[in-house]
Amino acid sequence: MKKTLMSALILIMTSSGVLAQTAKKNAVAVMPLRGSDISETEAKFLTERLTIELQRTDSFDVLERDKMDEILKEQGFQQTGACDETACLVEAGRLLPVQKMIGGSAGKVGNIYSAQIRLIDLKTGKVEKTATRDYQGQLDFLLTSGMREAAEELSGKLKPQEKVPVQQQMNQQTETMMRGFMEAQYEDKSKSKGWATFWSIIPGCGNIYAKNYKGGILFLTAGLVTQSIWIEKNDDSKGMWGMIYLGIRTSDWVISMRSVNKYNANLRKKYGLSFDVLPRKDGISTALSMEF
Repeated sequence: MKKTLMSALILIMTSSGVLAQTAKKNAVAVMPLRGSDISETEAKFLTERLTIELQRTDSFDVLERDKMDEILKEQGFQQTGACDETACLVEAGRLLPVQKMIGGSAGKVGNIYSAQIRLIDLKTGKVEKTATRDYQGQLDFLLTSGMREAAEELSGKLKPQEKVPVQQQMNQQTETMMRGFMEAQYEDKSKSKGWATFWSIIPGCGNIYAKNYKGGILFLTAGLVTQSIWIEKNDDSKGMWGMIYLGIRTSDWVISMRSVNKYNANLRKKYGLSFDVLPRKDGISTALSMEF
């Protein structure tokens, strides 16, 4: 009898704990972040990352995006442009089986990537919490660190004053991850000297491949003209025109190689693949550059 009562007591206590944890979760829906001076794809990635990070906090029951879109469509909800203002979020939220709405915007001003996100209580129609994140240099910091911090701040796990610059948050694992991500982006968009050589079979096309359009058009025109003259000549000047044509084709290939180097160098600079000294809590760290 005692064992039975003890087991029942333990079961009740466990169930109460589970129910208490479940009760703490708020049902929320996340509206797509409005992008400003960033692409629609980038804004979509930020929204999806924010949604994942909100789920990871274990403080919210997040309504699936497809389900949210389906309900809003059935309810006849219509909007003009992005729904990031409080009034629009409240209007949409009250059509959904949620208690709170999350929305906002993300964009770029100068060299600063910024996100402003709001948590709105649908009962009161007022903003309950806000989270703002600003990072300099790369959108990746806003994606990997900013969305996580914003989710934790909205859940109450991170206080606003605890936010620190992204450079101070970088540990070795994060640095390695970010470097690998940027290198993958570089590899995907960089130009190959092998392909430039292949395309150089056609006058000027090696330079056009390397995005040197002016040089490509110049060598294409010069190559075709001198080739035509060389083919048509049947006198003593044929050898001279042949040498001119050979010189133009050689110069075309040499310039295409330089164009590849220049394009790749600019691409490395764009993705920040250079040696940078970054401040950290425990001293100075160096972001490693990869040479290609």
